[in-house]
Amino acid sequence: MKPISKQWRNCSRACALLVLVTLVACQPTKIVNSDLNKVTSISPKIPTKIPDIRTISGLVMLAEAKIASGDAETAVSIYLRAAKQSQNPKVAERAAFLARQAGTDNQIQEALSRWLEIDPGSHGPHEAAIIYAAEHNQPELLQSSLTKLVTSELDYRAHWLANFWLGLPKEKQQSFLEIITLVSADSINGSLAMVVADIKNRLQPPSGTEWLDTWIGSRSQPASVVLFRSRLELPQRKRAIAYLERFAKGSQDFNIRAQLARWHGLEGDNETALTILRRLIQDDSSRHQDLLTLSILELRSGNLDAAEKHLKTLLASEQYRSDAYYYLGELASKKELNDLAIDRFLLVDKGELIVRARKQLASLALKSNDLNQADRWFSEAKILFPNFEVQLNIAEAQFKTANNKAGDAIPLLTEALLRDPESIEILYTRALAFEQIDNIVGAEKDLRTVLELRPDDPDALNALGYTLADRTDRFDEALVLIKAALQQKPESAAILDSMGWVLLKLGQLENAVSYFTKAWGISRDHEIAAHYGELLWRLGRHKDAREIWRIGYELNPESDKIRRTIQRLTNS
Repeated sequence: MKPISKQWRNCSRACALLVLVTLVACQPTKIVNSDLNKVTSISPKIPTKIPDIRTISGLVMLAEAKIASGDAETAVSIYLRAAKQSQNPKVAERAAFLARQAGTDNQIQEALSRWLEIDPGSHGPHEAAIIYAAEHNQPELLQSSLTKLVTSELDYRAHWLANFWLGLPKEKQQSFLEIITLVSADSINGSLAMVVADIKNRLQPPSGTEWLDTWIGSRSQPASVVLFRSRLELPQRKRAIAYLERFAKGSQDFNIRAQLARWHGLEGDNETALTILRRLIQDDSSRHQDLLTLSILELRSGNLDAAEKHLKTLLASEQYRSDAYYYLGELASKKELNDLAIDRFLLVDKGELIVRARKQLASLALKSNDLNQADRWFSEAKILFPNFEVQLNIAEAQFKTANNKAGDAIPLLTEALLRDPESIEILYTRALAFEQIDNIVGAEKDLRTVLELRPDDPDALNALGYTLADRTDRFDEALVLIKAALQQKPESAAILDSMGWVLLKLGQLENAVSYFTKAWGISRDHEIAAHYGELLWRLGRHKDAREIWRIGYELNPESDKIRRTIQRLTNS
C-alpha cells in the first residue's frame, strides 16, 4: 500500500469506493429524501439507489454523487458532516482529500483535525498534516506532526520527505529544511537524519555530510545510517571503504559486512572480499545475494570447486536459479567442458542474463567455427523471450561486428532503431558497425544523432573525434571534440589515447607523448600499444617502440592492430 504521502497529491477514487463498500455493508439505506431527486449524474461505480442522508453511508453516497455531477464544494461539506458522525478513519481520510482539492483552509483544517482525532496512531493523518503545514506556512503543526511520527515509531521511514521538499516552492524549502533539521536533532530516527543530510548536500555540499557526522557522533550508529554515510564518499570508493571499516569491526550487521565485501571486490582486493563473505555465509547461509557474490568472486579467483558448490546450492532458490546456471556455464567454459556450458547457458531464462547467456553461447559457437549456430541461438532466444528482442538484436549485432561481420549487424540495428529511434546504445553500436565497413558518413551521422540527444556525452564526443582523426583529414575538428570529451573524463585511457592520436596526426609529436604515456599507465590496451609505439617510432625511439609493441602483443596476442602497425612502419 502506498503511504499517504504518495496518495495525498492526487486524490483517488479508490479511497471513495473503499469508504462506500465499508459503509454500505454496515448500514442499510432507504429512499426517504425527495431532495435527492435533483441528483442527475451519478458515477457508475457508485450505487444508484438514492440514499438516506440520516445515515453516514447515505451522506457518503450523496457526496460522491455531488462529485460525479461536478459539485465538489457541496461534496466537501457533506463529507465533513459524515466525518463528524463517523468513527471510520476512511471517511475522515476521504474528507481531508476532498477538502484539500476543493475546500477552504478552514475546511482542510477541520478535516485534518477530525482525522487525527479518530486515527491518531496511523501515519496517514500525520503525513497529511505535514504536507498541509509545509504548504500553508504552519511551522508549529509541521514540527508537532513530524515529531509524533518519528517518536511513535522509531523505524519510521521518512525518505518521502526528500522528494516532497523538491516539489515545494523555493521560498518554502528553507523553512521546511530548518524544521525537519530541528526535529531530527532531537530524534534517533536514522531515516529522517538521512533526509536532512541529503537535502543539505544538494544545497551546499558537503554541509549535509558534516551535519550527519555530528548526528552520528552523538548517538549509537544505526547500520542504515552508517551505510548511507559511507556512500557519501563515492565515487571515491577507497574512502568509502575506510569509513565503513571504522564500524565494521564492532558491528555484526550483515549489510555492512556485505557492502564492505562488494567494495573490496570492486577495488580488486578479492582476498579481503572473500574472507568477509565466507565468514558472513558461515553466520547466515540464507543470504542468497551474498552467496551469489561469493560464488562469483570464487570463480574469478580460480577457486572453481568452491564456486561450483555455492552455485549448486543456489539452484534451489527460484530467485537466483538463473544466476546460478549462468555462472555454472561460465565455470564449465573455463574447464573447457563446452557441451556442459551450452546446456547450462540454455537454462538461463530470467532478466538481462538471458542476453548475456546468448552472447556466451555465440562465443562457444565461434570456438567451433559454427557461426550459423550462433545465429540460430539468437533467433531461438527472440522467440522464447520476445520482451528481450531489442536487447538480443543489439547483442547479436555486437557479436557480428566484433567478428568482422558488421554488414550483417547493421540490418539488425536498423530494425531495433525502428522500435527505439532515440536509443543511445543502438545508435552508438551501429556507428561502430558503419565505421568497420568504411561507411564513415553513416558512422558520423549516427554519432551526431547521439550528440543531439546528449550534447555533452564524453564517449560519443570521443568516438566521433577519433573517427574523424583516424579515418579523415578533419583533424582540427577532431581535436575540438576530443578536448571536450577529455574535460569531462580526464582519466579515461581511451580518450587520452584519442588525444595523443589526433596530435600525432597534426604533427605535434612531442605534445602527444604525455597523453600516450598516461593512457598506457592506465590501460595496456592493444590499440593504445599500437598508437604509442607508432609515436615513439616516429620520434626515432625505435627500441622503446618495439618494447611497447612487445608488451601489447603479449597481452593481446590476437591483435591485428599491433601487427598491421608494425608492418606499415617497418615493412616487415
